[in-house]
Amino acid sequence: MAGTDRFMHFCTDILRLPVTWVGNMLLGKRVFDAINDPVAGALIDSYRFKNGQKLLPWIKITSPFIAIIAFLLFIDWGLSPMASVVYCITLYVGWDLLYSFQDAALWGMTAAIHPGNEQRARATQWADIGTFFGGLLPGLTMAMLGQDGSFGLNRQQLYFAFALVFCLGGGFQTMFMLGLNERVRDTPKETTREEKRNTMREMLSNFAALRHNYILLLFLASEVLGALSPRVPEIYLFQQMENFNVFGLSMHPTVAVTILGAVLGFPGAMLKPFALKIFDRVGGFKRLIIISRVANIAVGVIGFFIGIHTFPCLVLLNVISGIANLPNQVQGIAMRAMISDSVEYVDWKIGQRTEGITMSMRNLMSKIGGALGGFIQARTLVFLQYNPALVGPGLRQNAHFERWIWPAQRLGPQIGALLGLIPLLMIRYPDSLRNQVESEMAQRRALAEQEINDEIIIER
Repeated sequence: MAGTDRFMHFCTDILRLPVTWVGNMLLGKRVFDAINDPVAGALIDSYRFKNGQKLLPWIKITSPFIAIIAFLLFIDWGLSPMASVVYCITLYVGWDLLYSFQDAALWGMTAAIHPGNEQRARATQWADIGTFFGGLLPGLTMAMLGQDGSFGLNRQQLYFAFALVFCLGGGFQTMFMLGLNERVRDTPKETTREEKRNTMREMLSNFAALRHNYILLLFLASEVLGALSPRVPEIYLFQQMENFNVFGLSMHPTVAVTILGAVLGFPGAMLKPFALKIFDRVGGFKRLIIISRVANIAVGVIGFFIGIHTFPCLVLLNVISGIANLPNQVQGIAMRAMISDSVEYVDWKIGQRTEGITMSMRNLMSKIGGALGGFIQARTLVFLQYNPALVGPGLRQNAHFERWIWPAQRLGPQIGALLGLIPLLMIRYPDSLRNQVESEMAQRRALAEQEINDEIIIER
């Protein structure tokens, strides 16, 4: 959601596009994902490169181009509003086409890196740690983008500088993934068959396999329902606030939030290396996810009554949020681990590995959730009568905006959070079934290897 927030703010406050245009663009451009993501995932599952790999080569091919296009998306060329819309949509289509292949392949590696559940979960854990630290600085600097003068730069220059560092730097950093190994592939019987592959038939088969992945389908339902929130990104609130007096120093709320976020987010980040032990203590992946979601909802409601219009209130709210955020720091690991388990489950049930289509559908629902959320955010800004033209001269928004911005920012997200809990409570994948799947799949792979070896001996 953070990426959507940045792009929305860039379009409304830097490109000065009408809010309704931005909302429609966020929704409309994601329609492309409805076709692109699942097709990319199905194609990944259907195609093998000459070295036998199906995931890592896609990361190598796409990473440089994704970095460059993402950087270009956050540059203000001084175009007319209509030309800016065309420019953004054109670049986004190219970026998303490549990103669909890269992201499905990248997260598909968490399912293909090892046949054991614990090892897959550990790989997911360290991937999440890397993702966290990779996104830490961009997340902390989000609030600064709403304030001229940060680092001595205006907002256009800030977006350019941050895009240069984060988009280009982060994009090329993905190339480090190429040092990994795909240990779990199709069984030898499947990969050595003599008949020519029918790629289209296999792609359709990969789509059909989704109906067996009930874990993924329930996560997807949770993602979409969670987006049904009349929320407003916090940057629209902070840029309306006056400076705090902190021990005699004048401090803008964006700076205060950045410092508090860095300090109070650190303890939660330190839990990530201990995620597997935490899952064992609380009773598994699913229970941790439920605890995290409930804690976030509780803090959202409590925070509404605390407020942030004084520095002590801001500190108190961030302290409470930091405590409740502790389980949230490892819930992403739990969710990815369960989705990786679902790939093994489908292979066990129908004999078909679906890393590509599984991860691409997860990505698709995340994007659709982001687009739906962005559309609802834009409509919420319209309801609030937000006028971006007032921001530059330093003028305040209307009384209607002032009255409803805080409820929208704090209570709006809790609506979607409650709805998103419903599908998660329906997931049933006990340890007994997980252990059965892992044991029987190990036997199948060993038997397949033995059959191939016997055939080779006979041929000789």
